[in-house]
Amino acid sequence: MLNTHQHSILTILLMRFNVEPSEGIKIAERWLKDHSPENWGTILRLLKSNNLTLVDRELKPISKSPTSEPSKTVHKYRGVEIENKSPQVKVQQTNKSSGKKRLYRGVEY
Repeated sequence: MLNTHQHSILTILLMRFNVEPSEGIKIAERWLKDHSPENWGTILRLLKSNNLTLVDRELKPISKSPTSEPSKTVHKYRGVEIENKSPQVKVQQTNKSSGKKRLYRGVEY
């Protein structure tokens, strides 16, 4: 008899990875065997938070690489590499107290 955690895990495995329940039980039990202090609730929590994925019929943790520095994007167009730089907006503040006025067609601004 399966409990609610097991039903939920099998449902996630079926919906996300197209794994039949009979195969899903084997996959989950294999993971529990490798991670002895964990239980079905842990698998459910990790699957819901997208920290586990299925690779070659085994549950594997998803490694999150640190993104400290954004990577540069380079596009190739007819053999020429074009680097895509994000535009940097520079705001120039005008100093109204300088007294300098502009003249356009005889009108001061």
